[in-house]
Amino acid sequence: MDCNYIFQEAVDHCRHETKLHNLLKNINIKQYENNSFEEIICMIYDICKNINQIGNLMVYDISSALCRHYGIIIDKVYIIGGGPKKAIKILNITSKLHKINNNIKLHYVTIDELIKAFDNSIYELNETMRNNRNGDEWETFICNWQKTN
Repeated sequence: MDCNYIFQEAVDHCRHETKLHNLLKNINIKQYENNSFEEIICMIYDICKNINQIGNLMVYDISSALCRHYGIIIDKVYIIGGGPKKAIKILNITSKLHKINNNIKLHYVTIDELIKAFDNSIYELNETMRNNRNGDEWETFICNWQKTN
């Protein structure tokens, strides 16, 4: 399977494609099967932690791609890139901190907080997202949503 396809979102976000492509070539996708999101992100973090210019957004994008590939649902909406940060500011939500293995610190909001914020705002939320329990899909949704609000 073509790694560039699986990791397309990471490639699209990356400003240092050569470093990312070299990193992705060395990822054995099969070793992440049957792991949780937290286990996967720790494994990817360990690979990336000493690579300059590969930060939390890339670690998240690679990890979430592996989760999508294996059908692993991420239950939190991680607020890492500028788009999600702007979205929760528009919706007046304060993020919380998720510490994973003492090395990784990621800000997040819950899906229920997002739904409540939409319900208490002037913004419409479609039923598909209202019923969606996948934090990664919510992260993409709010990232795209904030561009028009």
